[in-house]
Amino acid sequence: AALYLAAAGVGRLGIVDRETLEISNLHRQILHLSADIGRAKSESARIRLNALNPEVRIEAIQENLDELNTLRVMQAYDLVLDGSDNFPTHYLVNDACILLGKPLVHAGAIEMRGQLMSIMPRASACVRCVFPEPPSFGAIPSCQEGGVLGSAVGVIGSLMAHEALKILLGWGELLTNRLLIFDGKSSRFREV
Repeated sequence: AALYLAAAGVGRLGIVDRETLEISNLHRQILHLSADIGRAKSESARIRLNALNPEVRIEAIQENLDELNTLRVMQAYDLVLDGSDNFPTHYLVNDACILLGKPLVHAGAIEMRGQLMSIMPRASACVRCVFPEPPSFGAIPSCQEGGVLGSAVGVIGSLMAHEALKILLGWGELLTNRLLIFDGKSSRFREV
C-alpha cells in the first residue's frame, strides 16, 4: 500500500514497524530489497519510498504500538491503514481511530485469502462491530503457522491503497459497513 500511496504523491506517510527485515519477509513485503536484510523495516521503507518519490515526507517509526503510544503516533496523520499481523493490534488501532475520529482502512491476509474494510468513525461499522471478540487462540493460524502467499498480500495491499486514496480524495463508494473478502484459491471476492 505504501508504494502506491507514495507514487500517488500522498504528502506525508508514517511507517510504524518495530521489526528488522528478514529474508522470510521478502516474498510478501515487496517494499524491501534483499540488501536491506537486518535493517529496521521502517527505515528500509523510508529509504525505498523516498527513492520512489522524494517529494513525499516519510517518517520511520520503529516502535511497537501499545496502549501508551498509539494515540500519540496516530494523532499526526489524517488517515490510518492497519495491515498488522495480530488481533490485539487490530483492536488497539481500531479503538484509537474511533477515539481520535480518524478514518481507518483495516485489512489482513493469511494463506491465500484476505479481507478489507474502511471505517469512518461514528459513521460506519468498525472492527469491533464486525468482530466483537477476537477469535479463540488457535482458531486462525498465524503467518508462521499458515504462511501467506505474497501475491495475496499484494492484492489486499493494492486495495488498501485504493481505499485510502478514495478517502483522501473524497471520491467513490467506500468499503464502509461492508467487509470485502478475497479468496485467492478461487480468485473470487465476496462481501459481508
